[in-house]
Amino acid sequence: MNKALLTGLLAVLSAGASAESVLHAAGKALGQISTGVAEGITQPMRDAQPEWITIAPKSKQECIAESGGELNTIYMRCRNGRQEYVRHDADGQKRVLSERPIPQH
Repeated sequence: MNKALLTGLLAVLSAGASAESVLHAAGKALGQISTGVAEGITQPMRDAQPEWITIAPKSKQECIAESGGELNTIYMRCRNGRQEYVRHDADGQKRVLSERPIPQH
């Protein structure tokens, strides 16, 4: 299809334009096509890059409910908040690669 588009573009442009401008237009069209193809290839790679997200501290009641009524590490993580280094898989699932406390500034 790209070949047909390029051929049609060349035919239209060659009717009243010089050879140099035809080549310029053809090169420009080819560059735009290849840019679109490259964007389609690299976008999933950019989307899969890991990133730090911040999970804000929650209220005491929310954290007690989350930890099953116990004052344990789950409760403390919930109360203190945290940052997670995450990557999203192709199917949209979040994978936690690392975790750290929220930095104190």
